[in-house]
Amino acid sequence: MIVYVFVLGLLMGSFFNVCIYRIPQGKSVISPPSACGHCHTRLGPVDLIPLISYIVNRGKCRHCKTKYSSRYAWVELLTGVMYAVTFYHFAYSIETIVGIILTSILIIVTFIDIDHKLIFDRFSLIVIGLSIPYHMLWGQVSWLNVALGFLIGGGLLFLLALLGAMGGGDIKIMASFGFFLGFPWIGMALYLSFIVGGLVSLLYLILFKILKKETSRVIPFGPYLCIGVWLTYYFGDAIYAWYQNMFLLA
Repeated sequence: MIVYVFVLGLLMGSFFNVCIYRIPQGKSVISPPSACGHCHTRLGPVDLIPLISYIVNRGKCRHCKTKYSSRYAWVELLTGVMYAVTFYHFAYSIETIVGIILTSILIIVTFIDIDHKLIFDRFSLIVIGLSIPYHMLWGQVSWLNVALGFLIGGGLLFLLALLGAMGGGDIKIMASFGFFLGFPWIGMALYLSFIVGGLVSLLYLILFKILKKETSRVIPFGPYLCIGVWLTYYFGDAIYAWYQNMFLLA
């Protein structure tokens, strides 16, 4: 079964590439059909086979031989792996469905933010739309903690935004993630986001120092927020147990 879930992830990853490219341009993700960005030839079924078509065509358009970005293949592979991890971790449960939907949102939000430094409000609304039935039917977090998660998730980043460290999209998406995770889990998600963001930024600065290049590029924080939320939803209990054993019970 896990192989089928992985293949589903590859297929969805191909669609997510379309979303990542078209949504910031205000284009439909359904129509027109996918085409080569250089020669504008409509891609056939063979060209749309996730990952395989990239490998077979050596990363080039089959018609005009223009080279594609390897990131298309990486997004497909990442989605497939994350879908497979979801099924492996949650098996046959509602958490698997919720995890797949959450993972899909996180992937699209991450790569749009990397490319354009934008997080669209529609994704915050989608997360809240996912959260309401989840909490009503299967969630184990009280509505008071859901409200606290919403306020803390958005409120802390709002305070940072006053210092010029966060954008409006970060505030809204994290408020919606707080609505999804609830309190106290949103605190863990924020903590992990800052840890991962700090480590990656440090490596980024060291690398550019070694290469003796300018580091003027602004690093979007949305991807780190997404990583923190993903880690918390999947491994929050294990991380908290490790933290207790390492620090609180020492």
